[in-house]
Amino acid sequence: MPKKRESQGSVSSGSMEKTLATTSAKDDDPVNSDGNGNHGSLADVAYNSVFRMILQRELASGTVIQERKLADSLGISRTPMREALKRLEGEGWLVRLTDRLSSVKVVTLDEYLQALQVRRLLEAAAIVAATPRMNKNRLEKLRADVRALIDHPNPTSDMHWKVDGELHGAIAEASGNAVMASVIANLRLITQLFEVQTVPRRITPGGAEHLAILDALIAGDPKMARKAMRFHLDRVRAGVMDDL
Repeated sequence: MPKKRESQGSVSSGSMEKTLATTSAKDDDPVNSDGNGNHGSLADVAYNSVFRMILQRELASGTVIQERKLADSLGISRTPMREALKRLEGEGWLVRLTDRLSSVKVVTLDEYLQALQVRRLLEAAAIVAATPRMNKNRLEKLRADVRALIDHPNPTSDMHWKVDGELHGAIAEASGNAVMASVIANLRLITQLFEVQTVPRRITPGGAEHLAILDALIAGDPKMARKAMRFHLDRVRAGVMDDL
């Protein structure tokens, strides 16, 4: 069994050494680089850039992020970068350390396994409720997307997580229980962050299981759908443990 990762509550000297480096510093300019004062679009650019860096492990778990240095490295002013980091913090990808420092959330193996266990309970319930409510055209579209991912000669991590998120998100949403859907989304964030940071090779596994889930939904069989969802999450757990 691998050693547990250090607690997120404090920052070690090793984590501090991960702090992003840069070559220059910019003034804290409230107007973005297009000169129009509209930094919403640049905040989206900053958000997508940092999020991609997390998914591609350019920003590993525990990496300490300095707002100014990260903004400089991406060529973005600090105001949209600050908005992007706040959004990532709100979604749980980052943890605020001080007024000017945050870090990529560290998910321990224990936390991952506990989150996956609760997902197994909630997503099994969600798919039973969602089975009679899901739009068949949407299910067929999801099935086509899963099939395309399986058949793709060189699928990327971004492609995998996009399809995975759309499938699990659609089922949770269709359950009709907004509270349960929100909890599932938060749990999926925890498990996704652990997987992309710890077992990045896990890109296409699960495709056949996703098809089985969708086939059960299209057939309108809640018992089969629940069984397929539980089997899928059990296989996720087994696959991750095998890769550790």
